[in-house]
Amino acid sequence: MTLHIDRLRSGGLIATYQCQSACPHCLYRGGPGRSPDYVSQEMAAACFAKALSLGCASMHVGGGEPLADPLGLAGVLAAAAETGMHLEYVETSASWYDDADEAVELLTELRAMGLSSLLVSLSPMHNGFVPLRKTLGVLEAARTAGVAVFPWQEHFLADVQAFDPEATHPFAAYLDRFGPGYPAEILRRTWIHLGGRAFDLFAPALGRKPVEAILAEASADCRRELADASHFHMDLYGDYVPGLCSGLACRVDDLGAPLDPERYPILTTLVESGISGFYEYAAALEEYQPLPGGYVNKCELCQDIRRHLTQRGWFESTELAPVEFYAAL
Repeated sequence: MTLHIDRLRSGGLIATYQCQSACPHCLYRGGPGRSPDYVSQEMAAACFAKALSLGCASMHVGGGEPLADPLGLAGVLAAAAETGMHLEYVETSASWYDDADEAVELLTELRAMGLSSLLVSLSPMHNGFVPLRKTLGVLEAARTAGVAVFPWQEHFLADVQAFDPEATHPFAAYLDRFGPGYPAEILRRTWIHLGGRAFDLFAPALGRKPVEAILAEASADCRRELADASHFHMDLYGDYVPGLCSGLACRVDDLGAPLDPERYPILTTLVESGISGFYEYAAALEEYQPLPGGYVNKCELCQDIRRHLTQRGWFESTELAPVEFYAAL
């Protein structure tokens, strides 16, 4: 068996992994320490063309912070127009906002280039890096510029308004105010994909289990998760993230046909024998030792095994990408 992704439904293009914020729930571990690389217009067009060929007619643009490089974003908008890809929205953390008039001018220019809608992140996790003043400023500037806008997630506004809008507030401040059960409340209020930094943030609410329990509960393979293209991502390097498994990659060019097992041994192992097969390989041949504190689920175990492989210089394939994902940023 091998992974074969021949149909894409809805997804996004990661324009950059660099971000002013290093949110504790970030699936892709974006942050200020990540490379400032930004997707080229040519790469964006290639990703859009591949997605269109596999049945996906609309995508969004995310990051990192797409608006950190307005000229780069203009190239993405041009690539979408060139290929006929409909852009549903562009994500932003509002970290770039300084002045209302400048923000309106920028968004007006981008609207003329094809920006129709802006998703503005709003959450206690983002507020650790972005003052509420900036978030509200971008929302207002977008409306003034004629760009449709929706805050994600607006139900957190009351929580964030409990603090000074001119300052940032670490997540610990929310725990102090709302109590130790707040992470569990967040998970009840909104969907957050567990991956990247989110394991550490939500482990107190979810608990961790020893590796033996994780393996005993795990499915026989990870085919269903890895083949899920209902909310996929491609990135600036021309990689496709299978099943939102951040830190795992296959080349966008290889979509549409069965993946070569020799080129993609990790994905093939996960498809054929799941986390149990991957763990057995890493423990037997790469001296992997499970963490004594255990894991939230099989995905955290998988991420930790992959981190171990990068530390051992295991780059027989291009699957462990981007390498910066595994650095302590």
